[in-house]
Amino acid sequence: MKALATQYAPSFRLVRAHLGLGIAGSVAVAAALLAVAWSFDGHHFQARFLGVVHLAVLGWLLPISFGAMLQLLPVLFERPLASERAAWAAFALFLAGAGGFIGHLSVLKTGPGLAITAGVLAAAVWAYAVTLARSALQNRRKVRSLTGGFVLSALGWLAFAATLGFLLALNLWHPYLTVNHLVALRAHATSAGLGFFGLLIMGVGFELLEMFLLSHGAPVRAGWVALLATNVGLVVLCADALWGPWGPAASLGAGAAGVGALGFAWRVREIFKRRIKKHLDASAWMTAASALCLVLAVATGLVVLNADLEPQVHERVVLAFGVLAIPGFMGFVVVGQLFKIVPFLVWMHRFSGLVGLRPVPAASDLLDVRARAAQGVLLGAGLGVLLVGVLGGWPAVRFAGALLFFGAMVLGALHLWRISERRP
Repeated sequence: MKALATQYAPSFRLVRAHLGLGIAGSVAVAAALLAVAWSFDGHHFQARFLGVVHLAVLGWLLPISFGAMLQLLPVLFERPLASERAAWAAFALFLAGAGGFIGHLSVLKTGPGLAITAGVLAAAVWAYAVTLARSALQNRRKVRSLTGGFVLSALGWLAFAATLGFLLALNLWHPYLTVNHLVALRAHATSAGLGFFGLLIMGVGFELLEMFLLSHGAPVRAGWVALLATNVGLVVLCADALWGPWGPAASLGAGAAGVGALGFAWRVREIFKRRIKKHLDASAWMTAASALCLVLAVATGLVVLNADLEPQVHERVVLAFGVLAIPGFMGFVVVGQLFKIVPFLVWMHRFSGLVGLRPVPAASDLLDVRARAAQGVLLGAGLGVLLVGVLGGWPAVRFAGALLFFGAMVLGALHLWRISERRP
């Protein structure tokens, strides 16, 4: 646990601002999903779908990812953040760009405002990517490590996704692309979802699992396979979407990504097998559920690309893929690891200075174990029920799943807020 905070870590204020935005965003996403659950059907290119998806990515998952990277990467790479001022500037740009972009997209208002806010958002993402990459590149030895490969690849795909998103926003305002907008959109979603979130979760997830489970000695070969195969799949899938189609290229790219997902799941399995900490808490189970959702999402993606489905069934499978990928794969791991990171940061900044002077609680004592377990159960049940409702086309079942998911997010946000307010 001490590895989470050293002299290399940035100020608590910077990290707390990002995590706080993301936690508030998780509740907003759950509320938005609940609002559209009854009509959560049909083709994916609709205002309500685009609004909820981008709210989830920009309002929930990305701020938490940035906050976690700002805290963890300087520690992992043993170098301070290149510029904390640049990180604050990126945060301000991100707030302005993301808020305006989500607002325009949620009503599919495709005028100049969408393009301008997309440009501000892309500038913010590039500022984050450059600041974090500069920090990492100061330690060449660490950059060549497995974690370094995952992190730098993830930052590269994030910058690519943001740039492509800006170009797509321009195309909605004044069409100029020679390729189908929806096909190009697939490259944007793939590079953001699997390229950034997928690679980041894999690389940092290995480190956090080994740290929190007290696991050592897991072979790294499966991790390198995951890194290489996932990147190959991403290049093929994005190139096919932007300059194809090239026969079976999409299926081959999805197959390579599937190999990467299996490599990730295999190394997670090996880490679990070698753990010293035998008792698995809710966070560990959520991480395992995240790995399962990744494998299922890739399998669903292969079905979308290769199976000859009826149009209505095809649309439902595409939406199921989104449920497995975003609140499933990404959401499970984010929720699980927040209950490791937040208590320790609060303990480090408010209680560690009192060690030896007076009795202080351990970081784990700041948690309400029952509340965390209850959130895990609600989250798993909500996503499972939602998935059944989406595949079956049953509005009432979708609404029930969204309601359980909303309960999980509210419970988690209240729990994390109580932890953040704990003082000596």
